[in-house]
Amino acid sequence: MSKIEAGKQEMDDATFKKAISFFENLDPDFHFSFDLSLVDHADAFVFKCIQSLIFVTYPSSMYEIENFIDHSQYRDSFAFFHYLVVQNIYECIQEKDCMESTQYLIDSNFFVDPRYYALLYDINGASGSLKNDQMFMRQIQSFQKALGFCHGANCDGLRGLILYHLILIYKQYKCLGAFQYLEECEHSLEKAGAYRRLLYAKLNKGNFYIKLGLYPLAQEIYRNLEHSQSQIDEKEMISRICASSSWCSLLQGKYEEAIEKARKAERLGSRFPDIYITFAYGYYKLGDIQSARQSITRFRHSFSSDPRVNFINSFFTILERIMDDKNVPDYLIERLFKKLPDFRDVELEMVLYPLLSDYYCSLGSFQEAYRIQKRWNDYLQFANL
Repeated sequence: MSKIEAGKQEMDDATFKKAISFFENLDPDFHFSFDLSLVDHADAFVFKCIQSLIFVTYPSSMYEIENFIDHSQYRDSFAFFHYLVVQNIYECIQEKDCMESTQYLIDSNFFVDPRYYALLYDINGASGSLKNDQMFMRQIQSFQKALGFCHGANCDGLRGLILYHLILIYKQYKCLGAFQYLEECEHSLEKAGAYRRLLYAKLNKGNFYIKLGLYPLAQEIYRNLEHSQSQIDEKEMISRICASSSWCSLLQGKYEEAIEKARKAERLGSRFPDIYITFAYGYYKLGDIQSARQSITRFRHSFSSDPRVNFINSFFTILERIMDDKNVPDYLIERLFKKLPDFRDVELEMVLYPLLSDYYCSLGSFQEAYRIQKRWNDYLQFANL
């Protein structure tokens, strides 16, 4: 085995079986299957999973995916690499970082079908925490490679999925870069008949327009999506539309309208914690401090602790102190500032900076207010690059 690893000896069939026999004797619970039909079964299942990603049917397929991963017959067979692909798909759905594991599969050069590498590079690009230019460029390069493998594979759905993820990364980091991919993404998904994913792409397009401050264009997309409610026929999508529309109204200062749309999202069962920013900040701006406090209390009772919830709660701690006419310690503000790069998609800056600017002006701390205004201007310029 040392010679094989050093490249001094080839792995032939007899040597492989001898190595397997050694490990089976070493571990009585380990049994390797030489059944080649498992490869065909695993290959078919991988493409079934890819289709579930494209058509957004994976919520109903999760039990089947988990069942596949739990069966060690695929892991301990010639279908090992297929097994790892399914595992990566599962972790991608769970929004876990798969960069290292997908890179391992890419470097293995095991697969012949280019669609495998298109998928693996897509998952590689969609994984990881987007914090700096270096990581951003690495993710963009992964997506470009994924699109390259898609080029000759005649797979419009997979291409649409890759473009969808590419747009999400651009939206978080360098917004204007997404413009060139918006129409192509929708065209690819429509051509593939992936209408559910197409709805998500249109919703994301509206959110993209909000980021650019093109509020009328965003609202038009949301209205069109709401009017096609009979075609959507699912509460989760409609609640997402309402949540995005409420955020758009909030940023335009239409606080009553924003709150009403957030209420609709909540009635439809939305578990999106960000809508409570709309409730709390919207009521605060309307001067209804009691309702703002109640919204924050409901938020804390409704969600378990996780990084995103803790981040939003840090903002609420500052908002509460301002509503109580109490001094906001610098460490609370700086602690929240440090978290902002990790939660770009929340876009909290759009309400945080105006809140802090008004707060410092009310104290007569105009130098601090100017510092906040400068940060806000820098954010707006940076977000649209």
